[in-house]
Amino acid sequence: MTDSTDIEIPNEPWMSHAFISKLMTQVSLPYRKPKNGIKAVVRRNGNLTAKFTATGDCLPYGKYPRLFEMYACTMVKSGDPSFDPEKRTLNLGTTFREFLRLLNIEVGGRQLKTIKPQLDNLFRCAYTISNDTASTSDGVAFTVATKWQIDWLRNEPQEHGLFENWVRFSQEYIDYLRDSPVPVDLSIVARLNSPMSLDVYWWLTRRYSYLHERQSITWQQLYNQFGSTNVMPAFKQSFQRAVDDVHYVYPQANITCGRNYVTLFPSQTAVPTTAQTRSTELLAKQSRERSEKASAEKSKREVSEGDIGRVLESIEYGDDFLAARRHVVHGLTAGYAGQRIIDAWNEGTFF
Repeated sequence: MTDSTDIEIPNEPWMSHAFISKLMTQVSLPYRKPKNGIKAVVRRNGNLTAKFTATGDCLPYGKYPRLFEMYACTMVKSGDPSFDPEKRTLNLGTTFREFLRLLNIEVGGRQLKTIKPQLDNLFRCAYTISNDTASTSDGVAFTVATKWQIDWLRNEPQEHGLFENWVRFSQEYIDYLRDSPVPVDLSIVARLNSPMSLDVYWWLTRRYSYLHERQSITWQQLYNQFGSTNVMPAFKQSFQRAVDDVHYVYPQANITCGRNYVTLFPSQTAVPTTAQTRSTELLAKQSRERSEKASAEKSKREVSEGDIGRVLESIEYGDDFLAARRHVVHGLTAGYAGQRIIDAWNEGTFF
């Protein structure tokens, strides 16, 4: 459905980074519980339109649905054993708990009572994604999950029933998670508390992966993309606070919020890509080669100036001064001692 390619990164240990779906770097879920029973929201980013529709009691909103989608995307992308691609089933046992702990989220009964309904909302949510132009229509519609079981709240020891918590995704949702996910730094995610801060961070880290020149974006474009129940002045304030939060933990992000535009400048991605790593390695190699060449030339000059004359004094070269000098230079450069060079000349063996 899109023409983008994966942002490749070098192989690193499990959970040194995570992945977020490309769509979540382009548009956003609600930040707060929608009022007045609203069960559908629309987000736009250029030609991309995403409609999120609640088929249950409420749309997913806030931090936890975002973190869960990052977790699911990471498990699917990395081929973690907790995900069974044939059955399209993701186990929500110990791996999910460990993932939350990596983000400094304590996993106890109180937290699970908050997380569980939000996951219910997400699993029941329907996505309608389109990328239309004036002459073409390109879209897909799906629900996140086809079946799930969450039984974290039973009054039993935690180890009981760990593997009874699972979700079976729709194939379209899995395809959507696999569509060019964006690598993100878990240490940064763990320090961002607000859902808008998460959205801004994910948006920036993808933009920086391909941004090569300054780009300005209108506030109205951002309002359509991120969405908000606030009027524009309040949205600007919320967005600026989110940018400040992200910049505190991701200082490489070069972004300014002006009166009419938000401007992005090329910046380092939070997780170095394969291309960036290769470029850094190439620059290091070139620098090393230049240093080695300069060192060799210096050594050669030092040999020529220091030892050549002393060795030549002990060689009877007659009218063959240039040949003798070349013999001495080559011998010294190759590391031979002066007497060995002299003996070779006398024997008729020239370096």
